[in-house]
Amino acid sequence: MIEQIWNAILQFTAQFVIPDWGSVIALLPVVMAVILILFLLRVVLAYATAGPKRIRSGRQKPVAPPGVHMPGPTFAPFLGAIGTFLLFFGLVFGGPSIFIGIAALVLALLYWGREAIADYDHVAGVRPEPAPAVVHSGPPPGVHVPGPSFRPLLAALATAILFAGLVFGGWLLGVGVILVILTLLGWLSDARKEYRHVVDADRTGHIENEPAPGWPKATLAVMAIFVVVSVVLNLGWFPPKSASGGTGEPSPAPSGGDPGELAITAHNATFDKKTLNAPADKPFKIDFDNQDNLVPHDVDILDASGAKVFDGKDFPGPKKTTYDVPPLKPGTYKFECSIHPQVMNGELIAGP
Repeated sequence: MIEQIWNAILQFTAQFVIPDWGSVIALLPVVMAVILILFLLRVVLAYATAGPKRIRSGRQKPVAPPGVHMPGPTFAPFLGAIGTFLLFFGLVFGGPSIFIGIAALVLALLYWGREAIADYDHVAGVRPEPAPAVVHSGPPPGVHVPGPSFRPLLAALATAILFAGLVFGGWLLGVGVILVILTLLGWLSDARKEYRHVVDADRTGHIENEPAPGWPKATLAVMAIFVVVSVVLNLGWFPPKSASGGTGEPSPAPSGGDPGELAITAHNATFDKKTLNAPADKPFKIDFDNQDNLVPHDVDILDASGAKVFDGKDFPGPKKTTYDVPPLKPGTYKFECSIHPQVMNGELIAGP
């Protein structure tokens, strides 16, 4: 009884010591959705408790200042967002849905471009002659303009690191997740400060515009350090390789003394072999060496129709295991990692 309780505790804590990065990434949209919902609830609460429902006698139609052309309202951004969602839906689930997503995004962008051209033609018709450049010292009177921000650029950079982590896995993936979350939280913090300025302007009549920010040198330096450290850890350069084997360069795959024993090594999300020869109508073994730190891999075997005839259990590296494969009929099969099938696959030939 005590041993069972102790094993349950070890299995639970193992989820924190050696997390399943695939599950962590799957939870990322849920975490971001919770943060977004909490933020929206706070905004709704702030508006609900802001005071009188209407400050003036009635709603005033916005009018652009003289000499300023404002484009009309459009649904193009919403259509573009829907098209992007359908495209990512297709990338996840594959099949015909990916072509539907591409078509939806292309149509949304074409619609957006058509509206932009129509607005440009309207401006060109109103002002056939080039207008002289006018340099303003600030926004027009009574207009509050949000200050410039580096947050969009930092968010784009963090997203690029996240997608690189999705490709290469390991520590880089964790760093990408952390940087995206921190960048978005900082963006929300800036939006909260901006909202406070607007509320103060409504109450006091004093409009305060944010000054131009300084270059985020410290933030970029920290992001660069995180990326470099994660790449070093992914490549196994640290800790250094010891005399007893270490975790540096990949060790050669065992050849296996038994003729019915095969060997495969996974390193940097690739298999070291693209072709395997196995005995037909006889059980055999596969010695699998996963050398990727904290990245789960496995070995599955599929027949010509794509049906799975052997399903190896996945596990994070660095670790080795031996799969017992049941007898296979003579023929050509495909072996792959079920977690990274696009880049980790090969051909297995069962024969005499």
